[in-house]
Amino acid sequence: MKEFFKRAIMGFVYGVFIGQTILILESLAGGNGNFYPVSAYLLQHSSSQMAAVIIQYFLTGIIGISFATTTLIFEIDNWSITAQTALHFAITSVVMYVSGFLCGWFPHTVRSTIIWFVIFIVIYLIMWASFMLYFKKQTRKINEAL
Repeated sequence: MKEFFKRAIMGFVYGVFIGQTILILESLAGGNGNFYPVSAYLLQHSSSQMAAVIIQYFLTGIIGISFATTTLIFEIDNWSITAQTALHFAITSVVMYVSGFLCGWFPHTVRSTIIWFVIFIVIYLIMWASFMLYFKKQTRKINEAL
């Protein structure tokens, strides 16, 4: 439980940091010198700009928490890698989608939802394959050392 809370706290911090960094980069790329802290959608559906920023702040923190804590799933030794991956994918994709939906990071249409999930799946598969290759290499090194 201690490890869970440690990862949750660090995940929140990383989630907010990454979220804010993305906002800065997006504003630099297309903001004409202006900083846009939230989407127009979130701004329209909040009582104020400050409320929208706080909502997005906590949602990016929750995304960070979900990614940081769900890695514990991969430490359950009696589960298959397929079961671990399926549960990790389900949790992280739902948290990401709901947060993105609430923040207005993509249009609320069926088409944009499908595109969002395709992009998420592609990125997830790339990251999953990278981690699998890394850990296989680490396992091989340990086995060779023994």
